[in-house]
Amino acid sequence: MIDLKSIISPKDYKTFAGPDWPSYQEIVQGQPAKSAPIQTEVDEFVQMMKQTYQELTQSGSALAQQNQQRQQQVFYDKQMSTSPGCRIPWNTMGVNSNGDVFICSSPSWIPLFVGNLLAVDDVYNVLNSDVAQSIRQEILQGRYYYCNNQICSFFSNIDPGTYQRTPLINHAPHPLNSKPELLVNQIPTNLIFDFDYTCNFRCPSCRTQLINNNKHHVIRPINDRIVEKIKHQVIDRIENQLVSIRWCGGEPFISDVYNNLLNYIIDSGKTNIKHIIQTNGSYLQAKADMLMRLLPTVTELRVSFDAATAETYNKTRVGGDWDLLIHNVKWLQQHLMSNSSTTRLSADYVIQIDNYKEIPEFVKLCETLGIQHINFQKMWNWGTWPQQEFDDKNIYNPKHPLYNDLKDTFKKAGRKILF
Repeated sequence: MIDLKSIISPKDYKTFAGPDWPSYQEIVQGQPAKSAPIQTEVDEFVQMMKQTYQELTQSGSALAQQNQQRQQQVFYDKQMSTSPGCRIPWNTMGVNSNGDVFICSSPSWIPLFVGNLLAVDDVYNVLNSDVAQSIRQEILQGRYYYCNNQICSFFSNIDPGTYQRTPLINHAPHPLNSKPELLVNQIPTNLIFDFDYTCNFRCPSCRTQLINNNKHHVIRPINDRIVEKIKHQVIDRIENQLVSIRWCGGEPFISDVYNNLLNYIIDSGKTNIKHIIQTNGSYLQAKADMLMRLLPTVTELRVSFDAATAETYNKTRVGGDWDLLIHNVKWLQQHLMSNSSTTRLSADYVIQIDNYKEIPEFVKLCETLGIQHINFQKMWNWGTWPQQEFDDKNIYNPKHPLYNDLKDTFKKAGRKILF
């Protein structure tokens, strides 16, 4: 039986409760209302909250299937004939919402979770699960069965003529034949923490509303448990190997659980743990104390722009302040230069119909700001738009009617389009 107190918060109760409802304590204890009509209202409220809880904590397999459907991916044998071989599933571990673990650079590139961190006492039970081994086996056999070749950066560097690009019907992955080469025996060198989506922006390409999980009565306890698992099953087991952690999902500088984990890593004194931080740039100065503690081990700060002008920024980065962003980036760049810091300041630019024409202007802006590296990225379908609207906005798709115009825009900017 579900503990109603864990899924219904006092705030939820105050929002929906009618004047004749039982008290909050009476409802979470299951005490009946004084009349049948009021009891019907209470039952409908409780059912709604149960459904919300189930949506927030749905299984990794359901989330993975939804991701696969959103990206319109089909699993099939790619029949790779020549390849240097992708090693990402051996050296990568990502932690997603609810503790689900993926072993690729993105859960969209291989939309399968290999297990759940909260369900095991040893992280290697997840890293070497049957699903994890099957993913690695398919790569070693040149099949790349689970890989999304349409958006994966590995495939962007592979000659399309060396692998099968059209899905082959009725081809299943090979039965697992567990071998030592399919296993990992140390914490992967690339970690991705992508389990807290707390952010002060609501960018249309990412979400439909503000998300603040810092005090969420369902998600925050789950995230706290994830942090404790990571501390003792992952961070404590890192010895002398060089490890890089990429922080993403929301805005790391305002996430309570990310800050908790960051402070734990800093206090561990393990300077072999490096950081790549993806940020919207709005809190760079406001969180200067935390940033200064981190910088000696930060290899890259990736600041999201998605625009070259304030007008476009207001469309693509809803909730942001263009002038504050530019001010913060200049402040940080000055600090990095005056302290001879090795931290690379780079810019993220998710290409969409609303901003692609500003690519040449953005390249010039980055030159002005002293930013030498730009991450031009494809849009991924996170379910924030209906499929048709997403397709209309996703100009970085070779099938888009304006794709050739995008290629010309890259050429004008002196850049090569990757896909």
